[in-house]
Amino acid sequence: MIVPWYGWLLLVIFLGGGGYLLFIGLIKVPPGQVGVVRVRFAPSHPDDARRRVKVHGSPGVQAELLKADWLYFRPPVLYQISRRERTRVPPGTIGVVVARDGETAPVHEALSRHVECDSFQDGRAFLRNRGQKGRQPAVLPVGEYDINPELFDVVTVETIGSGRYGLTENDLREIDVQVGTAGVVIVRVGQMYDDSNAAVAPRVPHHRSFQYPWAFLENGGCQGVQEETLPGGGSYQINPWFARVVLIPTRVLVLEWSRKRQEESRFDSALDQIVVNVGGFPIRFDMQQTIQIPARAAPRLVSQFGEQEKHPVEPDDDVTRPAPVRRFVERVLGTTAEGYFLSTASEYTVLDFLNSHNEVRLEVEQKVRQALDEWDIEAVRTTLGEFEPPANLDEIRRAIASEREHARIHRHELENARIKAEIVRVQAESEAVAKGIRSTAEAEHIQKLAAAELEARIQLLGQDVVAMELLLAQLSKMNVPTYVGGDATALLQHMPLEAAREMINNAIARVQQKEMAGAPPRPGPPDDGAASELAAGTGPI
Repeated sequence: MIVPWYGWLLLVIFLGGGGYLLFIGLIKVPPGQVGVVRVRFAPSHPDDARRRVKVHGSPGVQAELLKADWLYFRPPVLYQISRRERTRVPPGTIGVVVARDGETAPVHEALSRHVECDSFQDGRAFLRNRGQKGRQPAVLPVGEYDINPELFDVVTVETIGSGRYGLTENDLREIDVQVGTAGVVIVRVGQMYDDSNAAVAPRVPHHRSFQYPWAFLENGGCQGVQEETLPGGGSYQINPWFARVVLIPTRVLVLEWSRKRQEESRFDSALDQIVVNVGGFPIRFDMQQTIQIPARAAPRLVSQFGEQEKHPVEPDDDVTRPAPVRRFVERVLGTTAEGYFLSTASEYTVLDFLNSHNEVRLEVEQKVRQALDEWDIEAVRTTLGEFEPPANLDEIRRAIASEREHARIHRHELENARIKAEIVRVQAESEAVAKGIRSTAEAEHIQKLAAAELEARIQLLGQDVVAMELLLAQLSKMNVPTYVGGDATALLQHMPLEAAREMINNAIARVQQKEMAGAPPRPGPPDDGAASELAAGTGPI
């Protein structure tokens, strides 16, 4: 029974001189404390028999507390009062609660059943409403509370010490999700999600951003990575026994392949400067890729690439590593870029690659965009730094120029050899056919072979050279003196070169005209002897 202090004064005045005896049982709890009551002598109540903390006044620790700044009448012969500090939750943190008494929770349940009890300040309501022992789903936000320490064990950053109930001080901080960040929630309790094709668990209503675990569970929430994320720009009081949160940046990220100091806190810590081996020559350059991860894509990243991780050497370090994004950058973006440059290096010479900067950038940008589209991540921009050529670039250029010249000469020699072989083949066929002429049709065939031979020789040696050969062949058959006296002008009068060339051109034209007309050539005048002899395959080549 709670009686205000002025009520006790009136009672003392009314009782007179003997009233001082009543002051023996007056209790006033100082500010910042609560009074825990233990009953020494009283009748036992059946409902209290199975409880450590009593509700109906039976002997033992009582669920009801004595609050600060109130006067209570508790005769010491019947009651034992102990003063305890109020429960305090510092700003920016939460308090979690473990019930020391109540009904036994199912073994398979990680959290006890939720019971409304004025933030655990009404111990009698907790026990009367069948509150269960163990870890409670509700948390205590910042503030001070009159909580019975005999009924509830409250864990805060001030009482956790080196760790209790599997928690650390960092687990008891509010989840602060900055602007440009999405909080991906991983629920530890609930139903098993049976859709093996889905990477994340579906949304459920009324849990107030996972701050009401009991509502999440009552509405069929499942374990694992959740599709719903925590928006940036807010703080969330989430029970660490119920869920944990992974922060994924949704702002624009600039990732660098460069010579940089390897820092675990960087998302691109695994990316080094790109080195492409083109024809055995290394070409170095930096690369930048700008990306943006939408909040809708963040849960899948966490599902596929894991959560944050503690430092392997210092497990108690509060700094967590951005593992999901870093692993994604290394395994998807890094592998995509490396694969492209490995495959494309064989398509270029070193000089062509150095001169194809923009083409290479566009191709790698397309490859990166395709890879990111599969993850619903936006590829904003791809930038390639200046190509750093090998130190002996001038020597490489000279060597390549020499190789190209050799290749040109070899191609010319091969072409000449092919033409010569064709001439030999045509000559052989002409001679073979000429030996067995039996009809006009065979003669026509001979004429065609001769024309083909003449065309091949002209293509290989040139018209002037062939004309000179035919002239010399005719001159060898003419009745010319072995010695001709006089000057060169007289000699040229007997052997005019231009006349001989005109004769050869006329012969070639007649052969081609006859071939096009499809008729055998007619015997020409005496001055056509050279052309006729060549067509018959008997003249000199």
